[in-house]
Amino acid sequence: MALSSLLLLLLLAAAHGAAPALGLKRSDFPPDFVFGAATSAYQYEGAVAEDGRSPSIWDAFTHAGKMPDKSTGDIASDGYHKYKDDVKLMADTNLEAYRFSISWSRLVPRRGAVNPKGLEYYNSLINELVKHGRISQHLQMCASESLETGFRTGPR
Repeated sequence: MALSSLLLLLLLAAAHGAAPALGLKRSDFPPDFVFGAATSAYQYEGAVAEDGRSPSIWDAFTHAGKMPDKSTGDIASDGYHKYKDDVKLMADTNLEAYRFSISWSRLVPRRGAVNPKGLEYYNSLINELVKHGRISQHLQMCASESLETGFRTGPR
């Protein structure tokens, strides 16, 4: 627990520009330590009323004024428009991993109908990550499929 807390503190310091002041360098971390970042669709994408996205539960919550500072995710970090710059920044800073979430209110805004613009956005984001070498093979199988095949991914 203490080591993970220390690593978290060091990473937070690095994120706020304190790493050089602390004298931290890549060699201070284990060779297999992976530096990465993560985003949450609601906090990152913004563009809440663009390209067919429907309101999410977070839109309902924040627009009801329930955030102490009355903020919403309407613009957020504007990743919907700036993702190419962000992926380039990941590559330029040698980030090794990136986890992002999918806004289902963007991808499937109306009960079962896939939003082509939402699909295009996530496809473009993934293509940009691949272009900059920021994605590796990772998949998540449906539970029903996994249970049926005994968690095998190859031929039966």
